[in-house]
Amino acid sequence: MKKTILIDLPIHVKKFFMVEYGGYKAKNGIDQIDVKKFSELGNMVTAVSRPIPWTQKIERPQGDGVVAITYYSHTLSHEVSNDRLAMIAKGMDHIFRRSLIAYVSALHDLLGGDYSPHVNSFLEIYGIQRDVDVEFETLRKIYRDRIDRVNRQRKKSYA
Repeated sequence: MKKTILIDLPIHVKKFFMVEYGGYKAKNGIDQIDVKKFSELGNMVTAVSRPIPWTQKIERPQGDGVVAITYYSHTLSHEVSNDRLAMIAKGMDHIFRRSLIAYVSALHDLLGGDYSPHVNSFLEIYGIQRDVDVEFETLRKIYRDRIDRVNRQRKKSYA
C-alpha cells in the first residue's frame, strides 16, 4: 500500500532531495518524492514506522519547504507518527550535510586551494540559489567545521 507523509524542510534541503530522488510536482501542487524501501531515505522512513492501532490527525505543514514523501508499506497499520516527522527532517538535513562535505572534501583534497568554488559547484548541481535559499557562509561553515574536527583529531593522534 502506498502511503504519503508531509515533511517541512529548509528550502535548500528540499531542493537537494528533489534532485537526488527525482522529485516532481504532484497534481495537488506539492513537491513529491517517491522513495524505494531500500534507499537511504526509505530505510529511515521504514525505521520510524510503527503500528498505530488508532487514528491520528494528519499534520499538513504549510510553506515553501513542504515535501511529500511517498513510500510503500505492506502492513496497513504501520504509519509514521507525527512525533517522528521532525526526526526524519533532522535525518534528511544530516544527509544533506554529509553529501556536501563528501563532495567538497573530494574536490578540495584533489585540487587544494580555496574550497568556496567547490561549494558553489555543489549548489549549482542541485539548483540551490546562493544567499537566497541558504546563506553561503553557512555552507562554508559546515565544511570549515569538518576541517577543524579533522585537524583536532590529527593533532591528538600525533601528540
